[in-house]
Amino acid sequence: MEEEKIEKNKKPIFVFFWKMFFIFLGIDLISIFISNIIGGTSFVEKYGQELIVELFYGLTILVVMLLFKNSYVFTNKKDKFSVGIKIAGPMLIVIAINLLSSISSLTYFSIGKFINVLVYCLFIGIAEEFLCRGWLQNEFIERYSDSKKSVIYSIVLASLVFGLMHITNLMMQNAFETVLQIINATALGVLLGSIYYKTKNIWSVIFLHSFYDFAIFLGEMNYVKDCTYNTPTLGITIVNGIQILIISAIWILAAVLVLRKASFPDKKPSRSSDNQVRNIIIILFIALFIPIESLVPEYDNYQVCYKYNEIEPLENYTLYFPYYNDYSINYSKEIKDESGNTIEEKTEELFDYKFTLNDDATISIRNNITNYETKLKYIDVYNFEILENKDNYLVIIQTLENESTVYYSDFITKNDIEQGSDYLEKFKESFIKYELPTINNLGYATIDDTNNKYPYMIGETNSFIIKNGELYLIKDF
Repeated sequence: MEEEKIEKNKKPIFVFFWKMFFIFLGIDLISIFISNIIGGTSFVEKYGQELIVELFYGLTILVVMLLFKNSYVFTNKKDKFSVGIKIAGPMLIVIAINLLSSISSLTYFSIGKFINVLVYCLFIGIAEEFLCRGWLQNEFIERYSDSKKSVIYSIVLASLVFGLMHITNLMMQNAFETVLQIINATALGVLLGSIYYKTKNIWSVIFLHSFYDFAIFLGEMNYVKDCTYNTPTLGITIVNGIQILIISAIWILAAVLVLRKASFPDKKPSRSSDNQVRNIIIILFIALFIPIESLVPEYDNYQVCYKYNEIEPLENYTLYFPYYNDYSINYSKEIKDESGNTIEEKTEELFDYKFTLNDDATISIRNNITNYETKLKYIDVYNFEILENKDNYLVIIQTLENESTVYYSDFITKNDIEQGSDYLEKFKESFIKYELPTINNLGYATIDDTNNKYPYMIGETNSFIIKNGELYLIKDF
């Protein structure tokens, strides 16, 4: 009967794999949906909404583990916590490198953000290790067998489920970057899965996973959600690809070293020399320090970090969000005689420009007096606003560069208007560029019942306003 049961469990292993993949892909999509729902709410410090999602994720996986009777993860005999840490040498080196890099990049320290990032990374480790090692890896081993070959298959399959879940990142980046993420996540999963199988201690892999993420996120503590990346060029893509593949190879070779020390029911721990594997790992670490990114001139401008001031919440303000495909600015002055008296029904057209958002997501400007027409140099324009104040016009253009980029100009003033094409060319060069997180709405605000209009932008978690050419983040939005 036992042999029949094993054979029965062997047959559907790959069906089970795809079943688990689609189940957890669905959970991942639900988490993204929840994150989007709560994204507009206010949290103390950044990463707040992600922390709530990871907490939800971790509790869900814990319930699933208990329903599938995997509570032995917490009760089985296991190695000491320190054993799992000691055999993760290559991973600790990578963590140390990332940690030193992150610390050196900090420009200021915020205890609130520090705690938020720390707790967020802890919950990432708990949720994903409960899922991939505590439940999924054990489920594969139970359904397949506990022979050495089958255990390795189970570790790889559980890690591949986690790696493939990163396919949802296609919504935010290109296919090549997503494939590299899947490879790296899968390889890291194989190492963590090997450590867990060797030690049976879920807490050591939770610590390693959390510490690894913390070492990376710490460098973004003063940027959290305040940095993005330009679209990578071919050179940047190649450099990133090489670095990720080297790190992925280190994860796999480190897993080989761990599994050689593991005991399997059908085979004792390997006593073969590990020196060759260690030497390859050392070579790969040396390769990581080769500055190949210096061969790509545009690499220095790859990361874009947002710069802004902060102000307290606004009071007595009103928001407006008009939308139009074209906007005309007409300005004329009365003609007066030599005595300074106005000549009836005679005016001089000083300014008659029409701004149009074209079908190709560009903005054209036409001078209806001279018929001169030109285009602004910005592409992927999503929206634009022109705000008329007492003395000037404010022009704001939102493009889809990076996540959101806003261009702002206060060049056009009513007391200094010129008719020639040179004026328009100067206007085109007057814009200030602001890199912003994702902007959902572009409009303007009026404050304290005045007629002054200020560009106002609402993002997923933040609100911004431009006053006197300066960009401000509104606190506690």
